[in-house]
Amino acid sequence: MAAAGDACFEVLDALGLCRLTRRAGDLDGAVPLRVAKACVPLLEGNAFGLQITLARPIEVERRLGSLRAEPAGEHREALLRAHRAALPRLVSQGFLAPEGAWHRALRGGLAWTCRRGLGPPRLRLWTGLLVRPDPGVWLRVAGAANRRNVLIDVSEAYVADDGAFVPLVVELRVRDEAPRVLRLEGEIGCVAPVRPDVRIEACALEDAPEVGRAHAAFYDARYFAAKQGEVTRKYRRLVGSKARAGEGSAGAGNAGPARARLVVAGPGAPEIAEVTEVTTAAGPDPVPWRGRPRRLESIVVRNAVPFRATFDGHTLAVAPQAPRLAEGAAAVERTFARVFGEDFNADNRGALWYLTKYFTPHPPGEPHFFVKPWAFTTTPPGWSSLLDGIHGDGYDVMRGVVETDVFFATPAVFHVRRIGAPIEVPEGAPLLRILPIPRALLRAGFREARFLDG
Repeated sequence: MAAAGDACFEVLDALGLCRLTRRAGDLDGAVPLRVAKACVPLLEGNAFGLQITLARPIEVERRLGSLRAEPAGEHREALLRAHRAALPRLVSQGFLAPEGAWHRALRGGLAWTCRRGLGPPRLRLWTGLLVRPDPGVWLRVAGAANRRNVLIDVSEAYVADDGAFVPLVVELRVRDEAPRVLRLEGEIGCVAPVRPDVRIEACALEDAPEVGRAHAAFYDARYFAAKQGEVTRKYRRLVGSKARAGEGSAGAGNAGPARARLVVAGPGAPEIAEVTEVTTAAGPDPVPWRGRPRRLESIVVRNAVPFRATFDGHTLAVAPQAPRLAEGAAAVERTFARVFGEDFNADNRGALWYLTKYFTPHPPGEPHFFVKPWAFTTTPPGWSSLLDGIHGDGYDVMRGVVETDVFFATPAVFHVRRIGAPIEVPEGAPLLRILPIPRALLRAGFREARFLDG
């Protein structure tokens, strides 16, 4: 495994089952040329974090209401022997507490079934890695995105900086359409450093008029005139020309709370959510955080207009509930008129259309379209926002990274996976989780830890 950038956490590999890898933003040439030229947020979303990548395939089997996982292929016995040998070594060298919750869980094998209430069974798969974040840094564990195994969903979790090594476990749910025996290979999840002490304040556009003016200045008449014939690259120029204030080393995690803002410009305001439980060396089950007072908040964007979308391989047709869209669009226009005056709306029609149309299609042949929330996100200098999509039946919402210290729109980019039959997205369905992150951490890597007798 190789680290990149400033290191902000340690990784001990006890098994050789998984490694942490970095992606190229263009997914090794797999993204469309137009995207590679212009869509910086998507490219950075592709490259976000470190991918949890299986070095050996795993087979997951449904069996009597539970899930069972074992190594597949010729390396099966060698990996099982390595697992049996690693546990006493981890305990004797102080990486695991003897007879503690982690020791007991891992003693049962590489994976075990858990449940949340009456929900479907979930599989907790130990990657063979242990991680220890530096002080002032937490690790976010989530699914791979923008290129992933769509037959599994990975639960979001956070590893806190409690000073101890914690086994890196991926908790996944196997989707109903998956075969009884599912083979897992390659990227199964993503781990990324984040900084706690993030607080988000909600306010109305009236209280942050500079955000509305910046939106109108970006989406001016020249932007739309240029966009008619070619990719504008305006966002790339915007973020490339500004000074990188406040972007110190990744290890500078002990500063005070970061303040971000959710600026609401229409109905269906996003929610502010707080991480209340974290994973620690105490055991696999998340526990309330007992460290010094901290808050790690994020924004959850929900769909404001019920709609259907159908992709036939060439054309993607979006059919919204027209009265609901008209009501929301009128409310957005009233908000801007109230803050800036009626002439502002007439003079900045394109910038208003960006919001009031709510949906923006991609070119023919692409199974993608944008949903534009009626709100903005702002962060301190040197901070970006992770836009992590929340997937639904027949579609993904893609992962992106937006430099929200200078650009404040946070669209949800849909990838329709179903051909012919429509996807349906009701009002209130979650679309995005927006999490402010220092850009220094976007480039951060890790240090390799070793067994004491290594």
